[in-house]
Amino acid sequence: MANAAKLIFIVGPTASGKTSLAIEIAEKINAEIISADSVQFYKELKIGSARPSEAELARVRHHLVAHVSIAEDYTAGDFAREAMNLIEQNPKRNFLVVGGSGFYIQALQKGMYPIERASLTVQAALEARIENEGLTAIYEELRARDPEAASKIAVQDRYRIVRALEILHQLAPQPDGSEQTLSEMRREFEHSAIERFAGRDVLTIGLKIERNRLEPRVAVRAQSMLDNGFTDEVKELIRRGMADRPALQSVGYKEVLQFLNGAISEDKLASA
Repeated sequence: MANAAKLIFIVGPTASGKTSLAIEIAEKINAEIISADSVQFYKELKIGSARPSEAELARVRHHLVAHVSIAEDYTAGDFAREAMNLIEQNPKRNFLVVGGSGFYIQALQKGMYPIERASLTVQAALEARIENEGLTAIYEELRARDPEAASKIAVQDRYRIVRALEILHQLAPQPDGSEQTLSEMRREFEHSAIERFAGRDVLTIGLKIERNRLEPRVAVRAQSMLDNGFTDEVKELIRRGMADRPALQSVGYKEVLQFLNGAISEDKLASA
């Protein structure tokens, strides 16, 4: 569409160069950047999130970086709503949505079904069952009730397993008495990117880099984080009682926690 505002999604693995590419493109087309990185949202997670530098943030306006406290729950639905508001309220502005969090990108592109958080009673019951029966048992319940949804969630992903079961507990039975699944509800709710972003030129750029080139880049980044005080950042979060927050189960933070708990050695930390 001639003269239509642009909406560009940039996705790819860690250390593939998303940030530098996004800034370069943003400067050329006078765009602003919306972060879709599920760790960069948090104010306290600076070093381990590979947050853009102060110089990079000064070059291009960024949104949703250092946006909320780690003490808060910030879901994919929260992100999708806030990002969509930015896009809708600025119809003539070019935006780049950048991140390695595919689930969050998908939430924005396809939408999130509107459903409230589960009651504290349901949450507490699920957490108690995990303690008593183990996470695998709870995952098996999810797989029995919604195999399609379970197939998209790792068996060790405690947060998403619990969240999926919380939602299932809230769904009303179908007229025939059967249980609606998350997958069925999502298919009913999803809209195509074209419908959601009508009037914009929409493009997705996927960065791909060979594994033998990517792994050294990841290792260099990890060592740089450690040299710049990554472990001290995590120690401070532990001191503040934040060690059990879901964001600290992300790649990097989880390994530093394991190191501080004695589960892995310092030699293995940078390559974990």
